Amino acid sequence: MKHIQVNIKHLRTLKKLSQERFADELGWSRSMIGSYEEGRSEPPIDRLIDLSNYFNIPIDILVKNDLRLAKDTSF
Repeated sequence: MKHIQVNIKHLRTLKKLSQERFADELGWSRSMIGSYEEGRSEPPIDRLIDLSNYFNIPIDILVKNDLRLAKDTSF
């Protein structure tokens, strides 16, 4: 899942959310968000489902594509 870390951070910043606010909205810890964004750990499938639902993006797009390269936000 080489793109997941940059995608989480990219999508979070597009929504103008701090790590803490984002974690609160998902019911996760801030350190967990930081760990995923920094690539120290990868989210398990249940967390990928949470992210997919939160951002309304299919999991395969979230995991396989570098969303920073998208020309718009209609991923």
